[in-house]
Amino acid sequence: MKKAEMQMKFQRLLERRQEDMIREIQSGDRTTAMIYYGQICGLADAMRVVDLVDWEQSTYIREQAMALYKREWNGEENEVC
Repeated sequence: MKKAEMQMKFQRLLERRQEDMIREIQSGDRTTAMIYYGQICGLADAMRVVDLVDWEQSTYIREQAMALYKREWNGEENEVC
């Protein structure tokens, strides 16, 4: 698989998990939303391991996911990372 294809697949997975996390928060299921946050972090680690992102980018993905979680939980408007 080419690097660009792998990048695209990981990006789609990240977007789906973010959407799942938002949906669970909006339904009031904070625990399941946190599980999706963990999956996002796992994807960020996997992307780093296969050299799609570096350490800083992996950390950025995690931080943005947590910021999204907190914004959604507090009822603020957001933009998907």
